[in-house]
Amino acid sequence: MRYMKSGFVVLLLFLNTGGLVFSQNLIQGVMSGWAEEQSGPPSFLFMYEEFDGVVGHRTLIDILTVNSEGSFSFNRPPTTTRVYEFEAPPWSWKILVRPNENESDTLTLLKSSKGPTRLRRVLSKSNWGSEHPSWKYDRLRLFATELDALALYDRMALSGAVGGGTRLVDLNYTDSLDVVFEEACTKLLSDSEFTHPSHYRDLVFALRLQWKRDSGLSSELLRQFWQEESRADTARTILEKVQSQGWCSSWIDVNKNWYQEVAPPSDLISWVNKNNSDSIALALGCSLDEVAVAMWWWELSEPNPIASFWWSNNSNSPLSSLRMLNGSALWNALDVVNQVWTNPSLDLISLDELEGKWAVILVVKSGSSASMREWSAFRAVERSLQSARNDIQFVVLSIDGTRLAWDELLDSRQSSSDMLRWVGADTRWLDGLSIESIPQTIILSPTLEVHSVSNRLPSQGLGNVLVKLK
Repeated sequence: MRYMKSGFVVLLLFLNTGGLVFSQNLIQGVMSGWAEEQSGPPSFLFMYEEFDGVVGHRTLIDILTVNSEGSFSFNRPPTTTRVYEFEAPPWSWKILVRPNENESDTLTLLKSSKGPTRLRRVLSKSNWGSEHPSWKYDRLRLFATELDALALYDRMALSGAVGGGTRLVDLNYTDSLDVVFEEACTKLLSDSEFTHPSHYRDLVFALRLQWKRDSGLSSELLRQFWQEESRADTARTILEKVQSQGWCSSWIDVNKNWYQEVAPPSDLISWVNKNNSDSIALALGCSLDEVAVAMWWWELSEPNPIASFWWSNNSNSPLSSLRMLNGSALWNALDVVNQVWTNPSLDLISLDELEGKWAVILVVKSGSSASMREWSAFRAVERSLQSARNDIQFVVLSIDGTRLAWDELLDSRQSSSDMLRWVGADTRWLDGLSIESIPQTIILSPTLEVHSVSNRLPSQGLGNVLVKLK
């Protein structure tokens, strides 16, 4: 059956997620901050697992239903601490979730009081409760911010940024701030919850490293500090380390320019050609398995054949699989034909309705003045091409996250003949069509392949692009 009533949408998504509400091994959550909005909280949360703290590769693992009061639930990890990202575009929340019965409080996802700065993945705050390690870490982070404000003038003076202010710096005062901050870190690290698992300990270490860097510690001394702290960390594998956000941010802080600092370029080239990773590890002062992180970061920072050649000789590295992840690929024709979107009568329609003709899609959101402006230009482009190109379909696609916003967009139509479709704030659509901004134009070929996701807007020459389609 090609047409289905939209009332089944929630049921279908619920069945696809495995009916989690009946599971006994759940963590409870609530979304807070939507009370002032007439539309209420989002109906769905997209739940991702993040695999590493270097790039942030992630995969969609569940779609969680959210009730009208903002409550939701999700499965707790069975054995090890995981990094999850919950997304309800434009907002997202990164969460550390410990296994077993460690997480007994309700997870609160807070809506930012400030407006979104981009279409999606605007990071917002979360809260587990006052006894949770995340709350204790946030208190330390805020304390560090307060101390930073007190040390700001002295640090600027020491750097020469305020002229002859160096003589006014009270080194006893700055040293006392260092002592106070170190004592706060030490006290927190004595808490058993910061010992195992190590994710929260890594975050504290990253904060200490950032403090030392802001205090003017040189790259060489920062690397020494890193080496002293990391020598005791022998229980974890390199794969476990890169799954920790704090460990990766610390490593990057210290070693982000390692390929320019630890050895002459000729030595690096020679070591890679001879597959002599021991020399690289010695120069970096790191373990042998950490060389893979160094090469991964070098390849990301400055793509080059030297790092790529190292990987060709070390494809058995535990990090090889992470390095090869490229995120979500654009949909192909088979993916596209399996999708459905909602029309103004709230029926669900397969995208195969577009098959056989070129389709140009204008992505819009209610409340966006730019979207409304480009929609008017979109109609003008359609009218101008009616006689020249009858093999092109014009579609306006709403990615509004609520039914109320969609209804407002429906009222913006000038004619019932406008081909208007709705997919909501579904991250699978945003990934599959690489929707990064609004308004945006996307072109699908007559065989439903994604032809382009970055064409000109209607007011900026889209008509000239469409005339040349072959």
